[in-house]
Amino acid sequence: MPRSRNAQALITLCSLLAACSSNSDPQGNTPDGGGAGGDAGSSAGGSAASGGTAGAQGGSAGQAGSSAGGSTGEAGAGSGNTGGAAAGSGGVSARDTYYTKDGKIYDPCGEELVMRGVNHPTMYVDRSGAALPEIAKTGANAVRLFWFGTHGVGIGEAEPAIQAAVDNHMLPILELHDSTCKWSLDDIQSYWTSGEAVSLITKHQGHLIVNIANEASSPSDDAFASEYSAIVQTMRSAGIHVPLMIDAGRCGRNYQVLLNKGAEVMAADPEHNLIFSAHLYDPLTRDQLAKLMGDFQGAALPFVVGEFANREPPGCGAALDYGGLITEANSRGIGWLAWSWGDNDPNKRWNGDCDEFDMAETFAYDSLFGWGKEVAVSLPASIQNTAVRSPWLRTGSCQ
Repeated sequence: MPRSRNAQALITLCSLLAACSSNSDPQGNTPDGGGAGGDAGSSAGGSAASGGTAGAQGGSAGQAGSSAGGSTGEAGAGSGNTGGAAAGSGGVSARDTYYTKDGKIYDPCGEELVMRGVNHPTMYVDRSGAALPEIAKTGANAVRLFWFGTHGVGIGEAEPAIQAAVDNHMLPILELHDSTCKWSLDDIQSYWTSGEAVSLITKHQGHLIVNIANEASSPSDDAFASEYSAIVQTMRSAGIHVPLMIDAGRCGRNYQVLLNKGAEVMAADPEHNLIFSAHLYDPLTRDQLAKLMGDFQGAALPFVVGEFANREPPGCGAALDYGGLITEANSRGIGWLAWSWGDNDPNKRWNGDCDEFDMAETFAYDSLFGWGKEVAVSLPASIQNTAVRSPWLRTGSCQ
């Protein structure tokens, strides 16, 4: 929904308050990890950290109009490319976070976001965010940052990568990989609701999405709905207000559970601010891809393709129609994130299960090759040819 440009005074204040702070913590020594291919034939998902805004928690001010149907709030000062104030239709309003409405995703200014980006194995290979300026050269507007909660690395160490994403005009999506292809959400919930995690998320909430659990695989649709409803409510009660992304079951591939139960989980969220994600590694035909995406449009559920590549895991299985996938998604305004922009060593591959999943030889933009270069740069439906960065992403303000 277009934003109003009537609130010049508040927009000016927002611009004046923007500040930049970045922690350049040293890279940890955690050993490299595996890439794609979970125990049920999934590709391992990246985690997404979100970044750079220290927007002050807004009150319920600004009654003079909300942006794209959202609630109003106070303007907050932030770090990096952050601002607080968003101009809403009919007057001044401020949102502290991205939000969803009627199946779409909006930034704090009320501009729609259609994700175009990649996954990056941040925790293992790039905690400083060195690859992010190179990823940004594609024009990407989002990056999903891989993280673990059980490997002895504090969530605070994700902050440099979060800030690097924001400084390079991309929305970070921070994700926990611990429950890949299994159903174990208790530790995930405890990690996200820890004081350290809540503090980090709140600090950066104007430029952040939290992907609760990579490819967690429930035993049934009912278990999916009940347990995700509970964890969403617990995270909201802990003070987390950013959009929460929820992956499909069966190692991210069971998109049908999202269609069956997504509305129920959304209704359980007191803020109705969820995004649903499927990892499309099954060899679907173009017609099947079109139907899948049309079904999500019809359900009015905020939906993204959180992972895809050129082959079906495990191993380098059946060839996938990645060009058809991104074309169908683009024609329907559906976001997508390719898997994956891996490590910085040209002599090995991050994705041990199938090295073809690597989009680039190193962190460098110039090292893109094969299907990765097509998806990022050369296809008509590529990131470079279709991604849009809103003023909020570019400057941290609404203009």
